Amino acid sequence: MRGDTHEKISTGQADSKFGVGLDDAPAALDRIRAVPAWTCAACTSTSARSFCAVEPFRAAIAAIAPLGEFPAYDLGGGLAVAYTDDQQPPPIDEFVAAARRRRERDPRPGRRLMIEPGRALVANGGVTLYRVVTVKHNVSTWVSVDGGMSDNLRPMLYGARYRADVADRLGGATHVTLAGKHCESGDVVIREALLDDPRPGDVVVTPATGAYGHAMANNYNGVTRPPVIFCADGEARVVVARETLDDLHSRDV
Repeated sequence: MRGDTHEKISTGQADSKFGVGLDDAPAALDRIRAVPAWTCAACTSTSARSFCAVEPFRAAIAAIAPLGEFPAYDLGGGLAVAYTDDQQPPPIDEFVAAARRRRERDPRPGRRLMIEPGRALVANGGVTLYRVVTVKHNVSTWVSVDGGMSDNLRPMLYGARYRADVADRLGGATHVTLAGKHCESGDVVIREALLDDPRPGDVVVTPATGAYGHAMANNYNGVTRPPVIFCADGEARVVVARETLDDLHSRDV
């Protein structure tokens, strides 16, 4: 089931390196059941990641239902979050309701339906802060920041979209290209951002980076990774220290 997402993060279609296709699933299950020491405890759907609609989720439920009886059915995940203002994913309650309706139609007792909300739990819990280093005007207005593809690889890897704001001037009407500091023309965090008259020294914030942000951070160009800071109730504490050059060279021999 191909979702409405970039081909590089779509996992549920027939032509995929992930999982077993529906046509091959019965034979695979027979081979598992033929091994005396093995028990097939669950049937899992490798759904397309980042569902922005409930319909593909319902289709995944219907697709795995005929595969047989299992103690549990894992319907996979990929529930989307809004990275930009024009994205409006359904609330988690709608996905849960779809799974519940399927469960209510199943008269067999003791069956469990599971979903994996993934990024929907954590993405909005994180933001990334950048410092504006330079602003350059040519064909476009280029706002370069002190980060980029070493702390958020998603836009460069598969075209993930984000929004941004100057931290103390939310909103804005200046069309800019928010660029990273690495020596790659593709190191662009946001192609078309609207900022409020950005200037060197400003702090720019990109929201919804709590999922697939720090987890994908890297040392490209020999750059050290930034810290992770938890904030709550007016208090802040470091939970992942800023990487140092000594850390970077600690495995050199």
